[in-house]
Amino acid sequence: MRFNMGVRVAFAIIVLLLFGVYLYVHVADGPFSMNLDGANNEDSSAPVEDAARPETEGETANAEETASEPEPTPPPTVDPNSPEGRAAALGLPKPPDIDINSWEYLMANPDHSIEEYEPPHTHYKTAGMPDNIMSNQWGDGLRFDERICDAMTDFITAAGNEGFSVYLSSGYRSYNDQVANFNRKLNEGMTPDAAKKIVAVPGTSEHQTGLACDITDRYYERKDSSLENTELYKWMYDHCAEYGFILRYPKDKEDITQIIYEPWHFRYVGVEAATYMKENNLCFEEFYALYVDESQGA
Repeated sequence: MRFNMGVRVAFAIIVLLLFGVYLYVHVADGPFSMNLDGANNEDSSAPVEDAARPETEGETANAEETASEPEPTPPPTVDPNSPEGRAAALGLPKPPDIDINSWEYLMANPDHSIEEYEPPHTHYKTAGMPDNIMSNQWGDGLRFDERICDAMTDFITAAGNEGFSVYLSSGYRSYNDQVANFNRKLNEGMTPDAAKKIVAVPGTSEHQTGLACDITDRYYERKDSSLENTELYKWMYDHCAEYGFILRYPKDKEDITQIIYEPWHFRYVGVEAATYMKENNLCFEEFYALYVDESQGA
């Protein structure tokens, strides 16, 4: 009897040990397993925490911002036949946004006759101006397109205020006036080709536009390139664009203008156009060509 009781106790202990081993093996491999020190198994749980970690507000905002950034807009294509396109082809900056058909851009040259055009001209007198501003006015005085009179007054007054003597020797000339001037050269023995280098063919003269004037420091019976050495010319060349004027026939542009260098002939085109031409060393023909397709017109 005592022997049987001992066997039962031994058997019960063995069963308990086996059950304990079973629990240890299966629980240690489960999600709630503990290491021998009783701490959480960090190696197995850390990746689970990282995978499940929610995004912060900053990360969400950055993701949304990145997703909402638009694709960069490609630069617009410039029409090669536009003023800007023609300028770009020559390595020039964008030209002014102007209407080349406006009165101040009227082109008169050997290739562009204005025929018997007559501007809305008015008589211009230097009487009443400072004594160092003069003209060869006769009768009712010089004539200009009435729309440039204020700019002309500002221009020559500024020169006078610098202490220069200013002499206006020619303004508007009509078609018939130009006929007389041209014929005078022919009567002096010049050929028509030689004469038109000095005096414009009637209908192609800048003076007929009423926008031009010959300005010197005193009266000259004949004008030539030596006038570039006068202090008045140097000042006017440097400052003419500020008042809307250009030197119409520059020294280095004779092949383009088809007119000899005239360091006395100033022409009104407006401040914006004059400044662009001065800054980019353009004569009026070069500026005009940016806006006009000669094969199709303006």
